[in-house]
Amino acid sequence: MNRFLSFLLLSFILTNSYAINGNQLCVEEIALNYLYETVNDTIFWNKIHAIEFLIDLGFNEDIDVILEELECNYENIPQKRIGCWRCRVKNEKNTDKKNRYIEKIFQVYTNPNSSDIIHAIESLAKLSVSLKNIPRPALYDSAKNNICNAYLNWSSIYPDSPVSCIDYSALFKTLQSDNSDYRRIMAYGLKFLGKMEGKPWRNVAEKAINQLAEYPFSTYLLSGALSTCPEKERKSCYTDLIKQKLKILAKGNESINQYEAYVALGNFADQEDFNFIKKEFLKLYSCKNGAEFDRNKKDVLSAISYALLKTSDHKNK
Repeated sequence: MNRFLSFLLLSFILTNSYAINGNQLCVEEIALNYLYETVNDTIFWNKIHAIEFLIDLGFNEDIDVILEELECNYENIPQKRIGCWRCRVKNEKNTDKKNRYIEKIFQVYTNPNSSDIIHAIESLAKLSVSLKNIPRPALYDSAKNNICNAYLNWSSIYPDSPVSCIDYSALFKTLQSDNSDYRRIMAYGLKFLGKMEGKPWRNVAEKAINQLAEYPFSTYLLSGALSTCPEKERKSCYTDLIKQKLKILAKGNESINQYEAYVALGNFADQEDFNFIKKEFLKLYSCKNGAEFDRNKKDVLSAISYALLKTSDHKNK
């Protein structure tokens, strides 16, 4: 970083504001502006991730207009249509409309001629749709079939009726599987399970803390453990250790580690993390126009923008 950028960054940190187009903006406004900028990114999945962050942050009306246009553009394009429909489900308040988009994804999953079956299964799992009692599609490619089964393992732990609950025994069995894809994808799925309680969460936390570095499995475990942390465990020794490990990953150079770490910190939303996240945001933001700022770094900046806004919101409550 040259001397001018270093001075600029220092000033930014000291004043907590920044001039854009002649307007003085606080760091939260800059993070929010960045997410909206990324919604217009030419890289489709960066766009989708930014949209999902904005939905989680509560900007539903703005996103609804954006999604209507996206759906028109990508309705018939495999993989990308799944991303659009998933966002529609997340943003939709009307149950009937929400179910209509879930059904669209489900129809892709059950159509053996679909080229985006795996994307459909992944999105159904992210949306907490149980596929426990649904016939599994047979894919002729063994590698794809293995990934398909990995996502189905994840989706099958969800309750398939209002009186049942998450199948934790199946979850932990999969996390200990000899199949690396099963293990990795189940660990990735942890952050979508909502808040866990009691022994199941402590089991996840202990496993995450004690897991030797196994990229990206160990990162997913740590992210999942923090994202699922229940209210009564927020001040426990487990969360302190998990956050320490995630902050080390967040400051590293591996984009997946950084992305997952910041999403987890955002999901946890602790005011004590705000200054750390703000400092790292400013560092990364100051580089966003550089030649080495690729699609992965853009996505990381979206994740840290989300984390900043979530922790800032928590800080101000």
